[in-house]
Amino acid sequence: MRAYTPQFDNPYPEGEWSEITDFVYASNLHLCRAMTAVQTRTGEDANYVLAQSYKVSFKLDDVEREIEVPKGMLTDLSSIPRGLRWAVSRVGPHLEASIVHDFLYIAWQDLADHGARDEDRKFADELMRVAMKEAKVSGVQIFLIHSAVSLAGGSAFRNADPGTRYVEDETGGDCPCEGGPLVVPAPPPAEPEPDTPDSDPDLDNDDD
Repeated sequence: MRAYTPQFDNPYPEGEWSEITDFVYASNLHLCRAMTAVQTRTGEDANYVLAQSYKVSFKLDDVEREIEVPKGMLTDLSSIPRGLRWAVSRVGPHLEASIVHDFLYIAWQDLADHGARDEDRKFADELMRVAMKEAKVSGVQIFLIHSAVSLAGGSAFRNADPGTRYVEDETGGDCPCEGGPLVVPAPPPAEPEPDTPDSDPDLDNDDD
């Protein structure tokens, strides 16, 4: 594997916006990890690699949008603080939302003359919330995860990562890692919920 910088369209909105709707997981999630990753890791765990580009679509104020996370992005899956792991694990129905959120937290670093903008972080956090809701993550977990990134994610977003963010296979293979990728099927679309004016689905206390 070797580091590289992918080319991609600006995933952030230009100007003000008010609502994200009609979110769709548009492709399967392919993850892989090199055979030697565990032995050579420098932190708590080794990173995974996005083996194929990953797409989601949605409407931003009724305008159709698509985000494609580039193949080769490094990810630690869901960055869950130790104090919350009793309630939220690093993998689960929120994983796909976490992958997109990871990308939106680093994408600005590879956009010319862009910089870390507060409005882009707000967009990343809100898209993650909407994506988790589409994946039928429980209301309690959505609240915990969204609150954590909203309150404590500022430094992670604003501080440029000087290390490797994307890798590619030097031999031109399909997967940036040695061996085949781990494939996680895209979640099915969520069924419409009945109108319940007396309750807030985001605060639903039921477990998935």
